[in-house]
Formats: sequence, C-alpha cells, structure tokens
Amino acid sequence: MATIPQFKQRQIARRSTSDIDRLAKQYKASVDAMTGQYQTAFTGYQAGVAEKMKPYEAQMATYKESLLPTYESQQALYKQKLDDYNKVLAGIAADPVTRNIDKPGAVEDRPIAGSIRVTPVEYTYTAKPIPKFTDKAPVAPPIPVSPTVEPFDSTQFEAKKGVAEGEFKREIGERRAAKLGVVSRRGARPLLSGAQA
Repeated sequence: MATIPQFKQRQIARRSTSDIDRLAKQYKASVDAMTGQYQTAFTGYQAGVAEKMKPYEAQMATYKESLLPTYESQQALYKQKLDDYNKVLAGIAADPVTRNIDKPGAVEDRPIAGSIRVTPVEYTYTAKPIPKFTDKAPVAPPIPVSPTVEPFDSTQFEAKKGVAEGEFKREIGERRAAKLGVVSRRGARPLLSGAQA
C-alpha cells in the first residue's frame, strides 16, 4: 500500500504527464493547422505557376510542331543549293578557261598528189565566268523564353512553426524545471527532507 507522500508523488507525476500530453496534442494540432495552410498556399502557388507557364507552353508547342520543321527543311534546301554551287566552283577550278575556235574546222589541202597540207585551227581562250551565289541562309526562329518563376516563399510558415516549436519546448522546460524545483527543495527545506521518493 502506498504511503501518503508516495500517493501525492504519483498524483503529481500523473498530472505532469497529462499536462505534457495535452501540450503535445496542442502542438501537434497547431502544426497540422500550419501544414494545411502551407499545402493550401503551395497549391495556389502551383496553380499560379501553371497559369503563368501556359503561354510559354503554347509558344513552345508551335515552335516544335511548325517553326522548327519549316526551318529545318529550308536549311536542308539551302545546304543542297550550296553544295551544288560548290560543285560548279570545283568544276571551274579544274578547267578555268573556255576554248573558242576562231576558224572553224581544219582544211585539208592536197595540191600535189600524195602530200597533205593542213591549215591549223586557231583558238581563243576566255575565262569561265564565276557565278554568284545569291541565296541566303535561313534564319533560325527564336526559341521561346520561359517566364521567370519565383520560388515558393515558405519563410512565414517556417517562422510560425519555429514559434510554435519554441513555445512547446519552453512550456516543457518550465514544467520540468518546476518538477525539479520541487524535488530540490526537499533537501533545502527540513520539513520535506523526511519525505521519501
């Protein structure tokens, strides 16, 4: 059977434990409320970001489906024309002049039987004209630029959570200090020094 001081100690222990449980429940409830507010605010932030990104996503879809394929086909056509032009230049570099006949055909003259006299053909040479390449390279369409999206500001929620956590720890600390104070006063107060723990 418990003595009266032991009974009181148990009552105090139960009371202090129930106080701590109550404080823990209050702290958990406040954290849950803040978490709900945080999730609501973050959902709103995500919806705002999605709304802000819609024009960019539409521009990007147009860029990928229409502008980029058109540019690539124009680029391929330009490259083909440039390759053809380079082949013409290579041909001119290999044979840079055109030979023209001034007096067409060699004439055979047989004044005496058995002898052949050939009138030489005269040629003039002119440089081959170098053609100009007038096509211009296609300009790549500008890539859409995504809008600047600010990061979600969670500092106010972190601050509220820090305040709630600090208050909870302070309350627990005060209750523990009060409990330890009761125990330590027994040694300082002669009337309580006879009580057994």
